[in-house]
Amino acid sequence: MLGAGAWTLDGASLRIEVSGMGKKMLALTVNAAAEKIIRQELKRLGAPNRFMVVPGEGAALPAPMPTPMAGSIQEAALANPLVQRAREIFKAEVRSVVDLRQK
Repeated sequence: MLGAGAWTLDGASLRIEVSGMGKKMLALTVNAAAEKIIRQELKRLGAPNRFMVVPGEGAALPAPMPTPMAGSIQEAALANPLVQRAREIFKAEVRSVVDLRQK
């Protein structure tokens, strides 16, 4: 969600504008635990420690889906015709793949 937002550096603070999400939903999503993780990453990257996440205008842009590793179970699952059709029909994304094959 934050990766698809518009990031702007305003002096000594960072402003992250997230499209397609209201104030209440942002308040529920960016809670104290999420803020702690964001601060840790900003510190690790040498970015300003102060940040704010604000709602943006318009519809949210879909986050790009990472390319699965060649030969992985995720690649095999995404190549399955049933999975491809379900993704088309439901405008879905595959977040994780569990390998249930017998070894």
